Amino acid sequence: MNGIFERKTYFGMAVDPIHVGTGGYTLGRVDNPILRDFDGIPKIPGTSIEGTARTYAYFQEAGKNQACAKGKKTNETQPCGNCSLCVSFGYATDDQSRQGMAIFSDAKILFFPVASIAGPVWVTSPSKLKELNIPEETAWQNFDKSETAILSTYLKGKLEKTGYINFGWLLLEIEKNPHELAADKTFEEGKSFKQQGFDKQEIFDRLVVVSDAVLHQIVNSNLEVRTSVSINPETGAAEEGALFTYEAIPRGTILYFTMNYQNPKRFGIESTDLNKVMSTVESSFELFEFLGVGGMGTRGFGKLKIFGIDKKQRNMEPSKPTTENATFNEPRTVVR
Repeated sequence: MNGIFERKTYFGMAVDPIHVGTGGYTLGRVDNPILRDFDGIPKIPGTSIEGTARTYAYFQEAGKNQACAKGKKTNETQPCGNCSLCVSFGYATDDQSRQGMAIFSDAKILFFPVASIAGPVWVTSPSKLKELNIPEETAWQNFDKSETAILSTYLKGKLEKTGYINFGWLLLEIEKNPHELAADKTFEEGKSFKQQGFDKQEIFDRLVVVSDAVLHQIVNSNLEVRTSVSINPETGAAEEGALFTYEAIPRGTILYFTMNYQNPKRFGIESTDLNKVMSTVESSFELFEFLGVGGMGTRGFGKLKIFGIDKKQRNMEPSKPTTENATFNEPRTVVR
């Protein structure tokens, strides 16, 4: 890879609900809403992905240099400016600073899960497909009917006699012609979903295309909303007046985001090459499925499985568990 930059699209599936809050409380349906894009549909901002990836990349580097990993400087230590973490995510010292070679975009919702008469289905719209530069087809390229929906061939066969499909409380007629979206469909980079690691054909079999206005209503009416209350540590009971609600992107949601990896050689950086920048970032993506992104992580939120990670390119060995600092107690005999 000797070009100026490498562009790559990743897909992610919410294993748990994901909550990226707006940083305050509001008066409305929920007290603590999640962040939304200009079209009113939730997203995960690139800053949240980058900050999380930086931390997880440090974990994967086995703690070689904490200052470099967290971009933190103290009187005793400063970022080195040459390791893969500094080059990939950027750094700042008293004398100089440099932006990272990895440029993150926001993670946007592509397919949204919702219950229907035919079981779980995933919903999208023409604008979402066009954002990903999927080649247009006759069925959905100019689709803008708020009273109908375009089904896959599989769903159309199941609901042909019914003639309708519901999304919770919303009931829509079925369009005559089905769409042809599948896991082998190519998009922006000339690669298919399957080639980018997202080979969930069962989701494409249950994919429904609706108008942009209808997608907005479906998404915001089917977000997960939970209620929590603060607990008094002394009494173990709920605090008076401490009940609050918060919303989240539901599990099963399919998101996508794009990465631009700049070639360090083009910026006069000889310590790290483009392959190493990509492998450093992708190694962090492996931990999103286990450690999560966003808030409420201790309440079962945040796990995101990312598809499209090139494990062959990294050729990294997984971290090995160690018992170096572990202490073990002698087994005790229990007398009954």
